[in-house]
Amino acid sequence: MHRLGFKLELSIQVFYGSNPICKGCLSCSKDNGCIRCQHKLFFFLRREGMRQYGECLHSCPSGYYGLRTPDMNRCSRCRIENCDSCFSRDFCTKCKAGFYSHRGRCFRGCPPGFSALEELMECVEGCEVGQWSEWGTCSRNNKTCGFKWGLETRTRQIVKKPAKDTIPCPTIAESRRCKMAMRHCPGGKPRACHKNLYEHSLTEILVLT
Repeated sequence: MHRLGFKLELSIQVFYGSNPICKGCLSCSKDNGCIRCQHKLFFFLRREGMRQYGECLHSCPSGYYGLRTPDMNRCSRCRIENCDSCFSRDFCTKCKAGFYSHRGRCFRGCPPGFSALEELMECVEGCEVGQWSEWGTCSRNNKTCGFKWGLETRTRQIVKKPAKDTIPCPTIAESRRCKMAMRHCPGGKPRACHKNLYEHSLTEILVLT
């Protein structure tokens, strides 16, 4: 009779705040909550200020993962910084807001060679490009002479396409201003500068007046 009364006492739900702390327990303490859980549930030690008590849960809360053992299933804390949920103590499956998931870790920005997939907040293999070529010949209007200034261009090749079509590749061509090696083309007439044209026009105006 005494043993039956003890079992009935353990089956009664004891409330701490708004949570029934003895739900799913095999053994429970009024002060410390669950001590042992039913077979499929996870034991979680909850802390609220100076108080801590055991709970039996179907799934572990954010920042913890379920560890199944022959003795008792437990909720263990994720050891990955800025991790919201993890597969094991050293492999994060979902990072906290503002962080990208990459190979089980959480980063503010993706490592070199990887690009951010914003809709999933994951780092995926990005577009890989080769080395820059040497700067090309300074030219303008497809000519390498006849002008003071022109443009020179260098390029690089895409050596690996990104994992997703939505991930842009870095620029593969860029140009910069350059000074022509030859101002005047060989055998060609020298181009009149703006000053000579202005003086010629002014002389014509004076003669006409």
